[in-house]
Parts: sequence; C-alpha cells; structure tokens
Amino acid sequence: MSWLRNTSTMLARQLSRTLDPRHDYEPQACYNSFCKHWQQAHDIILKSKPQHLHDDVLGVVNHLEQLSTLLVLEARAREISTTQNPQPCFEYLLSENVLDKLYEWTICTGKYENALRLEQLRLYGHLISFYGSQVVAAEPFLRPLLKLLSGFRDQLAPPNLESQLVTVLNQLCITLMQNLKFVDLFFLTTHTQNGSIPEFIIGQLLLSSVHREGSCGSVSRDAFLLCAKMSARSEQLAECLLTGNACPILATGLSGLYSLLPRTLGEGILRLTPDDVNKVHKLTLFIDSLEFCNAVAQVAHPSIRAQLLDLLLQGFLVPVMGPALLQTKGETLQTGAIEQAAATAYFELLIRCITPEGLMRVVLHFLFTYEYDGVKMIDVLLARLESSSQLSLVTLSLMETLIDLNCEDVMIELVFKYLLNGHHMILPHKHKLSDPEMYRLASLAFLELSPKCCKRPLESTKAWVEEMAASGRKVLELSSNDSRRVNGVHGDIAMNDLVQDINFDYGNPNETLISNYHAYLCDSRFEIVTRSIACAHWSSKYNTISPKREPNNNTNIKEAEHTIDSLVSICTSGYDTFKTSEKSDTSEKENSLNSLTEEKEGKECLEEKQQVIDEKENVSLNSFGETSGYNSFLKVDCDEGFAEDSFRKSFEKEPEEFSEGEVPVGSWRVSTDSIIGPLLSSLLRKTSRCLESDVTSNCHVSSIICKLCSFPSVLLVAVVLCPTLTPNVPSLYQILNKLREEVDIALEGMEKVEELVDRARVFLIQRELTLVRRALTNDDRKARNPNLQQDSSFRRSESKRRSFSSSLSNMFSRKAPPSPSPQIQPPAPQLPFTQESYWNKSAMHRCILNAVILDEWLKELSALCQEQALRLSAESYEHENYIRILSL
Repeated sequence: MSWLRNTSTMLARQLSRTLDPRHDYEPQACYNSFCKHWQQAHDIILKSKPQHLHDDVLGVVNHLEQLSTLLVLEARAREISTTQNPQPCFEYLLSENVLDKLYEWTICTGKYENALRLEQLRLYGHLISFYGSQVVAAEPFLRPLLKLLSGFRDQLAPPNLESQLVTVLNQLCITLMQNLKFVDLFFLTTHTQNGSIPEFIIGQLLLSSVHREGSCGSVSRDAFLLCAKMSARSEQLAECLLTGNACPILATGLSGLYSLLPRTLGEGILRLTPDDVNKVHKLTLFIDSLEFCNAVAQVAHPSIRAQLLDLLLQGFLVPVMGPALLQTKGETLQTGAIEQAAATAYFELLIRCITPEGLMRVVLHFLFTYEYDGVKMIDVLLARLESSSQLSLVTLSLMETLIDLNCEDVMIELVFKYLLNGHHMILPHKHKLSDPEMYRLASLAFLELSPKCCKRPLESTKAWVEEMAASGRKVLELSSNDSRRVNGVHGDIAMNDLVQDINFDYGNPNETLISNYHAYLCDSRFEIVTRSIACAHWSSKYNTISPKREPNNNTNIKEAEHTIDSLVSICTSGYDTFKTSEKSDTSEKENSLNSLTEEKEGKECLEEKQQVIDEKENVSLNSFGETSGYNSFLKVDCDEGFAEDSFRKSFEKEPEEFSEGEVPVGSWRVSTDSIIGPLLSSLLRKTSRCLESDVTSNCHVSSIICKLCSFPSVLLVAVVLCPTLTPNVPSLYQILNKLREEVDIALEGMEKVEELVDRARVFLIQRELTLVRRALTNDDRKARNPNLQQDSSFRRSESKRRSFSSSLSNMFSRKAPPSPSPQIQPPAPQLPFTQESYWNKSAMHRCILNAVILDEWLKELSALCQEQALRLSAESYEHENYIRILSL
C-alpha cells in the first residue's frame, strides 16, 4: 500500500505533530475546515464508480488524514485549556455517523478494502488516544468499530494492518482498564452448533498475535495481559477467555517455540546470560512468551490461572521439557549428554525467568514430584553431578539457581529431609548445634588450612608486580617467536597489560576481594542477613533434628563396590578425634546397615515427616525470597579489628581436641547420599577432586557450598562447617585438610613456586576486575540509553560480586567468546593461546592456581563461620538499619 503514502498524506501527518494548539488552533476555522473535508469525502463516496475506484480511494484517504489532524488539534487544545471548551469537530463526527458511512463504503471497495481499513484504524487510534472513555461509550463510534473488528476474526491480516489493529486493541484495553464498566460493550455473541456463546472480541483478536515476534507481538502481549488483569475483576470476561481457548493457545505456543531452540550449546557455555538470549533470536522469542505466560498466571482470574498452569504442566513441561532433559541419541552407547546439557541450561534459564506468583509452583511440582519410569526428575539431575563434563557443570548451575530461590520446599527436597532425622550426628552433639563457640573454633581451624605456598605475604606479590612493571617484562613470558595473542576474558585483556591495572587497595570494597578478610566478613554478613530476611516466613527454622530419630530406609542405598570409598580415602586426617576403625569391609557394612535400619520405627517416622511436608505444601511455596545483587560492602558494625591478624589474636583459646568417639568407616561408605543427601554428597566429592578439576568446576562448587553456609539454619550450616558435630559423614574440613597436605607434598622442592603464586594471584585479580568492569559498563550503557531493552527477570538471580568464589564462578562460566550465529556455539577449534591454557599446561601450574583459590575459599569459609557465630550469639544480628540499607 505504498501508493497511499503520497506527499499530501505524509505532510498531513507531519502537520498534526508540529501544530501548536496555543497558536495554530482557532475553533471556528477548525470546525469549518473539518466539515468541508468530510463533505468532499462524502461526495466522493456517493459518486464513486468502479472504473475510477483507485482515484476515489486516494481522495478519501487524503481527506481522512485532514480530519484526523483537525481532531487531534482540537483534542490537544482542550487538554491545555483551563476551561471546558466545546468540541465541535468531535461532535460533528458523531452526529453525522462519519465512521459508520466510511465502514459501509469500505466493504464495497474490493482489493482496496485493506487500505481503507488501515486508515480507519488509524483514525480510531487517534480518537481513543485523545478522547478515551468519552468516545468508547458513544454508539456512533462503537457500532462501526465492532463491525470493523468483527471482520478480522476469520481473516489473517497483512503485517502492517495487523500491527495497526494490535495498536488500537492495546489502546482500547488501556481505556477499559480505567473504566471497567465499559468491558460489557465488547462482548459479541457467536453462534455455534452447541448454541450461542459470548465472545470478548478484543481478547480473541489478540490471541492470534501474542506469539508473534517484533513490536506486533510485544504490543499484543501487553494488551492481552491487561485483558487477563481485567478478568480478575470480571467473571464474565474470565469465562469468555476460557471458552475462547486462551490458555491452550498460550501453552501450545510456548511448546512450539521451545521446539525451535538450538539443540546444543558450545562447550564453553555453562549458563545462559542475557547476552545469549539477545543474540539468539529464537531464544528471545521463547523467553518473551515464557515471561508473558508467567505474567498472565500472576494477574489473571483464578480459573484462568488454574487452567493455564495445568496446560503448561501437561502440555509443555511433561511432554516437552521432560523428554528434552532425558533425551538420548538413537545410536547405541550415546547418551545425548550434549543435548541434555542444552536442555538443562534452558530449564535453568526458565526458572530464572519466572516468579513464585506465576509459574514457579507448577515448575517445581514438575521437577520434584513428576516421575519418568519411576524416577523423579530431580533425582535424575542430581545423579548427573558426579561427572566432570559440561552436563555436570550446567546441572551445578541449575542447583545454584534453585538454592537462590530461598524456597522452603526446595531446600527440604535437596537437603533438610535428609538432615532432619539426625543420622549425620551422634546424639550427644545435637544440643551443640546452636553453640556459637563451635563455629568460632571452626573459623580458626579453616584459617589454619592455608597451603604453605600461599603463606607468601601480599606485600611480596605487590612488590613483584611493581618490579615487573618497572622492568617492562610481561607477567606471562612467551617465546620471542610466538606472535599469538595472549587473551584474557573474551579476548579483551592482554597479559602484558595486567601489571598496569592491578590495584591493591584492599580497604576499598570496589577493588579486588583477594586476601581481604575484612571484605569477606562484610560479604558474609550481607549474605546471611539477606537470606535470613528471605527465609523469615518459613514454617520452620530447621535448627534441631526431629525428636524421634528416623531410620534411613532408603531403598536406593548404594552399597560400596570398591573396598574404600573415594570420600573415605581422602578423610584420613584433620581433627584428631576423626578416627576410623580397622574393621574388615564385611563387618563395617553389617554394623553400618544395622545402625541405619529399624523397620518398625522407620515407617512411623516416615509417615510423620510426610504429614508435616504435606501440611506445608499449600503455604511454603509462598515463602520465596530473592537475594539482592552485591554492589558494595556495607560496613555495618565492622571495624578494622575484624582484620585477619587481629581476628586470630582475639581468641586466646586454642582449638580443642575433639574426642566424642569413633565412627566406623563403613557408615560413610555404605550410603553417604542417604545420610546427608545426594546434593551435599556430590559437592563434597567434587571438593575432594578439586586438584584434578579445572577452575570452572572448582569455583562453581565453592560458590554453592558458601551459599548453603549462608542460610539461617544451623542444621544445614553445622553439617558443612562444623566437623565435630557430624562424625558420621566426611566433613568439609577433613577434605580441605587432605587437599592442603596434597598441595604441600606436590609443591615441596619445586622451583619458582613463589613466582607462580604471584602470577596466579594477578591472574585471578584481573579476572575478577574484568567481571566488575563489564557489569559497570553495562549499567552505564543502560543508564545512557533508557530504551535499551534488557529483561530484568533473568538478571534477578544472577550473582553479582558477592564473594570471590561466586565471582569466579561467573567469570569462568564461559571459556570462549559468544558466537553471533543462531546456534549457541563458541568459535571452533583453533583457539588462540589463552591464560586458561597456561594454567592447565602442567599439573604444577594447575595445582598452584587451585591452591590460591583454595586459600581464598578458606578465608571465605572462616568468615562465614565467624558471622554465623555472631548471628547465634547476638540478640539482634539482623540490625534494622542494616536491613533498611539492604532494602534500598
């Protein structure tokens, strides 16, 4: 219809935007001009002949443009006027039935009908925009509008016409939201074989466009969301939307968009970011529709919400999402791990994009209760944590996202249902769970585990950096004939620039966190207080074990297939009281099984626990909380006395010897999973293999463990941080102690260890600062460009710079630059020589880098212990002023 866009038409539209009502509006002249333009247009309509139809349509369109300009000028003049001036042009439009006459002529114009309908929709848009409810209730406006809208019910409109139609429908929805009494005007009667049924014409037309891409789809979703919100206050509207198949269209559209997503991810992608979503067009469409469905479920009438959730479960999650997570390749012996990793990443992104008031309940119901071949989906995912593949790391990201929900039901399924029975503890210790002294001692103990190579003072590292900068040498020396680029994150940092960017101002929380114990303390308080606020409405504090110890009747107990379990083999040192017996494998197995199985008592306790969980099912999903992003350390009630050296000296009491008895090794080997749960067991096993793992995996594991330690539940915190309270399972302290010994043995007698430690520190500092700078750059870019669209939903759970381990987890979440191609793939195989490859080129390099990370993690764990001890001993740990600052 470009033939309509002639010079006079464009000038008329430009004129309507530039005219100033204060100077260009004269009521009588405007009215006379309006009447003249309509009379001329009406004469053309009356004298129109088929052989001259093209010219007739063009003439009418030109007059319609002038009519729109005069109506807009009159409306704008009325808006700025202090008195209620008459509206002669508007009243003339209604009295002469201009809109109805235009519609009747339009349906007789054949191939020019769409062109005229487009102009009519523009005129309706102006009227609704400037006159609002005043015009919507007028019959000369409403009758032709309903006839015009009815013509689109069984017709697929061209893109430009559909876009204008959606704009008018959106304007109508905005007006109806302000005047809900006018909703009844847009109910039409549809005759079917089963009789007559009411139809909400606006909602029905919008449904055909809600899954469209571009601005048309976006406006349609906004408009339909208003319809859904109106349905919460109108039973008749809710009934019309239900009978109009609104929910099936939303659910099936989401399933169709998911089927278009790329089936694989690049090897370096472990967690999808907003940049990934924006660069992959099909993923953007899926997320837009997902957030739309979530918003509809959040605001719609309860009947619509119930049907939508049921259809999403039965029509998307179970038949589409579930098989995608479990998919296998057709060929024998191929598990489809690459496809499973992509599906898991999509599922993790899905959870970050929905809300508790929307789709979260049904998604968690699917995850934790739905079974495939008798196995729950969550059990399948937890089993994947054991490997070191991309699938395992993506699943770790999913677990981290679930933990960040701060949802009571989620934590029950992942952790608490295993800890409540108290099998990980011996009975005399259960009263010590809330003893602050245990955590203070653990804090000191963690600090003592620092590897020997990391005893090198930071001042020495700083002096080494300054020496390198003065001499002009690179931090990472390459051979002179090696011209390959030495990359940093996404290729934007060269190693020879590192020495110029490092800042060792540790008193400033905006600088690096490395070795800044005061910063770790502030960060730990932030994490603990934030989670305490988020979990304040839980039905239980989970600070004690059940009064009646529940025998573990887990039918899926994994009996040891090897003589010594991997966890037991690394837990042979640490606190002196953690000794193991020298019994044979057979006797160990018999003793541990006897101690864990008592059928009669077990059934009663299982029923009791199930009853408690069932009672909370209807309320606990409301106990969600969201953690805030970490922008800076809030130094509340923290002073320099909390620095590491002062903290050590503040305790005159040495860590005591713990001798509460011996525990058979068999009780660890038989089923650690059944005692503390598969999540904690997998995290401990991964920790035990950290010297063999890459930095990405180690930082993910350390980040998740620290998140678990920040919950306000001593039952959970004690099993991770206090080894003396949990002798029935390998403790984190024992594992880290063993790792420290392995590092010290491996590096003993090695040359250039101190220099490599300095290099590792500089490398990690630069990584961390790069992440912070990128975040600040993005924030500045968005502040400068308010129109820049960036979905906040999947920023909600993104970890900002809260701790060193979580920062590293984000920094290493991608090993290569993102690809501009629609398939989420990093560049292929010929990668340049990167810093990561430098630290992986030998066992010693990897060992030193992991030792530096371990040293930082120990400080973080120590700070968490200290803050948990303070929380348990202080009367008002969550200070009101501090909470007020967090809320801001």
